[in-house]
Amino acid sequence: MLHGDTWRRGIDLIAIERVMSEWGPWPSLNDEELPYACREMSAADIPVPVIAERLGVSERTVTRWRGAEGGGA
Repeated sequence: MLHGDTWRRGIDLIAIERVMSEWGPWPSLNDEELPYACREMSAADIPVPVIAERLGVSERTVTRWRGAEGGGA
């Protein structure tokens, strides 16, 4: 994320930043924001179970998204 940006191609970067924080409640993300958030959280070394919980998806979905991005499992 670039400092000062709030939107990028329909993705609410503030919502992504909030999901990455340790403090809930976390906002609901749209279908474009979910994989983007997964990618950002993976880059920040957040564990798969934590990503899944915060995004409201299964660990398998997180692993699949990470694999599709070349991030490994």
